[in-house]
Amino acid sequence: MKEEPCIVLRCFTPWLALLLLCFGTIPSLFAQGGPPMLTDDPATLGAGAWEMNVAYAEQRNRQERLHSVPYFDINYGLGDHIQLKYETRWLLSDAQDGGGTRSGLDNSLFGVKWRFLDQEESGLDMSVYPQLELENFTGSVSRGIAEPGPNLLLPFEVGHDFGKMKLIGEAGYQVLHGRDNEWVAGVLGAIEASEKVEVMAEVRSLSDRFLNGGDVIANVGLRRALSPKLKLVASVGTGLNNRTDATTFITYVGVQMVWGKK
Repeated sequence: MKEEPCIVLRCFTPWLALLLLCFGTIPSLFAQGGPPMLTDDPATLGAGAWEMNVAYAEQRNRQERLHSVPYFDINYGLGDHIQLKYETRWLLSDAQDGGGTRSGLDNSLFGVKWRFLDQEESGLDMSVYPQLELENFTGSVSRGIAEPGPNLLLPFEVGHDFGKMKLIGEAGYQVLHGRDNEWVAGVLGAIEASEKVEVMAEVRSLSDRFLNGGDVIANVGLRRALSPKLKLVASVGTGLNNRTDATTFITYVGVQMVWGKK
């Protein structure tokens, strides 16, 4: 049975309240989305800069448990306002009905982020981030491990500093092969708790209608600097509704490496 549509403002109010509760009283110097979080931010790396995330990720619902190990996400700054992305993972699928474990290479995801507004000049950071997912032709789709492709994600990101706090929002539409298309929406905030530790929280939704229930996930995470070029990144989250196919648990643990930054 489908849930009744909700009003957009009514849906976003608890999201914003959660973030303000978490971050409103803590000094914030820097905020960023992306790994280990689900919501992306409008920032780009800068000309010639590289960022690589290598991680273990897990996601569960009442039907399936997915492990991604290793999970690769690599990004490159093509100029100051454009960022290129490639992402893939080795995926293990455990069916909850006792069907055993299947494993194989997941699809490849290619993305191009264009940051077309800068906060310094326009008061807001804004970007578009189209991403195309393609099958790798390794048999993973036919064995039920990877989703059939191609799939296209068309998101829009916005970020703004509110004094010592930055809030990030993302909204987009997924055009999916072989199943219903989905709306994506997320709100994220982050604070620099110390010189080496950044703490984050988000709420993210996937639904057939914009902000109409669907799969809603609350997620918290951190980044801890181990050196100027290496960070530990981790997050853990849970689903907020009782749909059979909705997420019940999600986690991401890995390292983030950067080089080439001026």
